Amino acid sequence: MRNILFLLIILTIACKNSQTKNVNDLVVTKHLDSLAKAQDYFKLRQSLNSKKSLISKELCLYYEAIVLNLFNDLSKSNSKIEELLSIEPLSLTDTMLNKLYYTKILNHINLYEYKQAKEVSELILKNYSHLNDSSKVQMLENELNIWKSLENIPTQEIEKNSDVSFPMTKDKVGLFNIDVSINHQNKHYIFDTGANISVIKRSLVKELGLTYIESDFYVTAFTGEKVDSDLAIANELMIGDLTFKNVVFLVLDDEDISFPQIEYYINGIIGFPVIEAMDEVRISKNNTIFTPKDPIDYKQENFALDGLTPIIAINYKKDTLSFSFDTGARTTSLYAPFYRKYQDTIEKNYTPQALKSGSAGGIVEFDGFLLDSLVLSVGNSSASLKSIRVHKNDIKGDVSNFYGNLGQDFIKQFDEMIISFKYGSVVFK
Repeated sequence: MRNILFLLIILTIACKNSQTKNVNDLVVTKHLDSLAKAQDYFKLRQSLNSKKSLISKELCLYYEAIVLNLFNDLSKSNSKIEELLSIEPLSLTDTMLNKLYYTKILNHINLYEYKQAKEVSELILKNYSHLNDSSKVQMLENELNIWKSLENIPTQEIEKNSDVSFPMTKDKVGLFNIDVSINHQNKHYIFDTGANISVIKRSLVKELGLTYIESDFYVTAFTGEKVDSDLAIANELMIGDLTFKNVVFLVLDDEDISFPQIEYYINGIIGFPVIEAMDEVRISKNNTIFTPKDPIDYKQENFALDGLTPIIAINYKKDTLSFSFDTGARTTSLYAPFYRKYQDTIEKNYTPQALKSGSAGGIVEFDGFLLDSLVLSVGNSSASLKSIRVHKNDIKGDVSNFYGNLGQDFIKQFDEMIISFKYGSVVFK
């Protein structure tokens, strides 16, 4: 009888523990999902680290894989995914598996593992299309054609045997250009961390001896039109004393990246996959780029990537706010989430008005407020900004959940901006 009572007590405790664990899983999952949906990735990482002990191993691996991807630890993210998928039976929902496999695609793309990106894209389209809206399915189908074209191309490599520096020059429209050597031919290319793939005009493919790959996908050109595109591979490319191998270029017709009305002609763009491979770039006020042989761990952990959208943690008063990080923007802008968070203070001190903002598509008018000044901080560096525009209403697109975008009016107040892709840090000095 005593043994039976003891067994009943053990079973009762086990059931209660199981119920508590299930409740914890639901509560924590709801909280973490809300942070991910709001693109509040710095708080997502912080919350996950503090709540790991409260959730199941499956959920812990799931969120770890997502967070590691966001903070550019791609190989470790894939390791977590493989460990998770090896669990049997696996209790993740199809929605979670769809998200997990899409994270895996992003990891493979940024690791230049095109064949694996193709295979996982096919898996999502076959098994989880019904969980994605039509635009996402269309994007996956279009990009699948890219990965099919590249599946036999070796991964991109970089040779960096010493510290390297090279100059940037501004072109006639104010974009930064760098010298790039392909097959001993030097030409100017735009330097753009916001370009998710490097670009070259079609007339240079044969001239520079690139390997041409006829493909079947479309991109949005500089003109805003969707155009068919192909691919080309530079077996070797040099920027200063840096050597890159197996660099992928998007091939666009010359007229799609030319503006004859202002006599502005572009050779191409060096985009994120090449720049990120440097691990760390230091951009000085005199427009020199320096990349050290051995990157430094600045331990700021204030830089994330949503796909290829750079995100920076901004400190305002006692809050940490996620801003998009478009270094090409001339001024800092504040978006609707900022207005809603500080609505009482803003409306108490300012009057709403119609404002204008310039963009590639022209002049955009919006309702908002013009703040006299405010102080923003990145890490240990602070700057006071003047005449800052606040959007009252949400902006459509990828930036809708961010509190703002950090612009050149902040960046130019410092002698040097350091972006560590390897250690997820941005430092201003």
